[in-house]
Amino acid sequence: MITLPAAAPATRRLRRPRFGGPARTRLLLVLLMLPAILCTGALVAWPIAKLVQISFYELRLAELMRPIAKPATLANYEAALGHPGFVPSLWATAVFVFAGTAIALVLGLATALLADLKLAGASWFEAVVVSPWSVAPAIASLIWMFLLNDQFGLVNYLLLAAGLVSRPVPFLTSPDVAIWAVTFATAWKAYPFFTIMLLAGLQSIPWSQYEAAMMDGAGAVRRFLAITLPGLRGFLRVTIFLGLLSAFRNVESVLVMTGGGPARSTETLAVRVYTETFQFLSPGRGAALGTLTLAIAVATTLLFLRATRRRADL
Repeated sequence: MITLPAAAPATRRLRRPRFGGPARTRLLLVLLMLPAILCTGALVAWPIAKLVQISFYELRLAELMRPIAKPATLANYEAALGHPGFVPSLWATAVFVFAGTAIALVLGLATALLADLKLAGASWFEAVVVSPWSVAPAIASLIWMFLLNDQFGLVNYLLLAAGLVSRPVPFLTSPDVAIWAVTFATAWKAYPFFTIMLLAGLQSIPWSQYEAAMMDGAGAVRRFLAITLPGLRGFLRVTIFLGLLSAFRNVESVLVMTGGGPARSTETLAVRVYTETFQFLSPGRGAALGTLTLAIAVATTLLFLRATRRRADL
């Protein structure tokens, strides 16, 4: 008689621990999230709500400390949208935000790829690359203001010495050049953040994928397009998203280098919010411009996230 071996006991399925039912589980999750919700409401939601509220009233700075007794109107929005400098501010903001983010992305990706090679002196290279991030934005802008000066700036001296130009370039005094000079200086300050984020993404890509590609005869460009960029997709989305938000709210770089000039060519929406509120002492108009800037920033970032998510799903 042949005896069959006994069947192995069935493995018990691991069950999620219960905390007294779905209702109590949801309550526990809400209680755990409550501190974060309260902090977010106090630090983000309430200031935004206050900003929108102030934008409907024509107030002075002294009136902000008292209860608002004036009727709500759309006068601040009409003044902001009808101002002759609104459209130039939109153009300056578009150049400053999108071109600055693109320059920072290219510099950050290039330096991240070099740092990922782990060549001799890599630690010194990484320290030099990240050093602009350690400089305060106002100090960095002040340094670039002196470097780009058309009378005694180092950049013009080098261009003249190399014979690339015949006379000094008015980087900060020409309406056609100033916005690009300020944008590049701001991108120089921001690119180390892109480097750190993308370097973390590069180090998360398994080296076995590159080995398999090299065995198949794929060159450096093919490996970059087929392995590196797809592996960095998530990191690129987050990094560009944060870079766009940071550029929209940047004020100090423009104020230090040009003050919004010449001829308002570098006056972004964020700078106009500052000038309306603290120079012209009109917090209502400043709040209206701030609300419009916030809406444009949110719409831009949402469109970017939607476009990149749709591309990732293809």
